[in-house]
Amino acid sequence: MFSLLPSSSREEITHYAIKQSNIRTGFNRFIQYCQDNNIRLFITSGGIDFFVLPILSSYPIPKNNIYCNSCDFSGKQMRVIWPFSCDALCKNDCGMCKPSILRSLSTNDDMKIVIGDSITDLEVSKLADLVIARGFLLQKCKEQSLPYKKFDSFLDVINILEEKFKQTY
Repeated sequence: MFSLLPSSSREEITHYAIKQSNIRTGFNRFIQYCQDNNIRLFITSGGIDFFVLPILSSYPIPKNNIYCNSCDFSGKQMRVIWPFSCDALCKNDCGMCKPSILRSLSTNDDMKIVIGDSITDLEVSKLADLVIARGFLLQKCKEQSLPYKKFDSFLDVINILEEKFKQTY
C-alpha cells in the first residue's frame, strides 16, 4: 500500500499519524515504573519509523529500544523496508517479526511479558510467561489458553506487574 504513495507525502502522512495516534492513559507512569524497577522495556511495532518514532519521541524511551519497520523515500514512491524479518525459528513470513526480536533480546532465564492488542502480537505472546492483553489479542489468549491478564490502560499494566512481582519474590 505504501508503495502507491509518493515520497513527497512523507510530512503529510507523519502529521496525520501523529494527530490520529492515541497512547493509552498511564504510559508515562508505566515507563517510569519500568525504569524504577529495572525492567527492560522494548517497543515493537508493525508501524513505520517515520511516524512511529515521532509519536514516541516525547517519551523517555531510548531509540534503540524501539523496533519498527523503515521507509525509503529516495525514489518517487515510498518503499517499506523490513529490517526485522523472521529468524530461522519463524516460518510466518512476518514483515516485523516480534518473536524473532524477543528471542534476540532475551535468554531462557528472563521473564518475558508481552503487552498488546492485535494480531501482530499473537505469535510473540506464545513465547511469553505472561501476556497483558486487550482487544483481539485478549480473545486469542482465551481461545489458546495463553497465560494472560486483561488491561485497559497502562495504569492497569502497572497494577498487574506489581501483583506479578509480589508473587515472584
